[in-house]
Amino acid sequence: MQKELRTIKQAPKTVFTRNVSPRLGGGAVEYELMDNPKSKLNAAEDWERVVSVVALGQSWQMKDWPGSYSNPVQLFNRAFGFYIGMQGDKIPMELQSWSVTQSSINRDKRGLDSVAYSSFWNALDEWMAIYKPEMLPQPNE
Repeated sequence: MQKELRTIKQAPKTVFTRNVSPRLGGGAVEYELMDNPKSKLNAAEDWERVVSVVALGQSWQMKDWPGSYSNPVQLFNRAFGFYIGMQGDKIPMELQSWSVTQSSINRDKRGLDSVAYSSFWNALDEWMAIYKPEMLPQPNE
């Protein structure tokens, strides 16, 4: 059986559980992180579960995504957009017209990466409380 499992070429799902701020109702939310959603999400309701996209700053990233998800302007009206760049680097021109929260990391002070990490999760919590509250834990859960 072990040998059979090793022959499967499918990457394991990456699931991340995070506690939401008590001020937003608290509780744990489970996120599935994926590198290439178009290969994993088939039905329209699968795509409705997308709550965030980490933007690279180029529209080709969304090429071949279904419907309005392939248009970055429309995508970032439906999902929380986040861009992480290196401090001092130019922000990609395309990115500037998208509704994307920006953060940066310092090449020399990598211990500060946790600031960008916290910035992402806190901003996502806030976004979800406004745009997708049904996906957050309910107070009686």
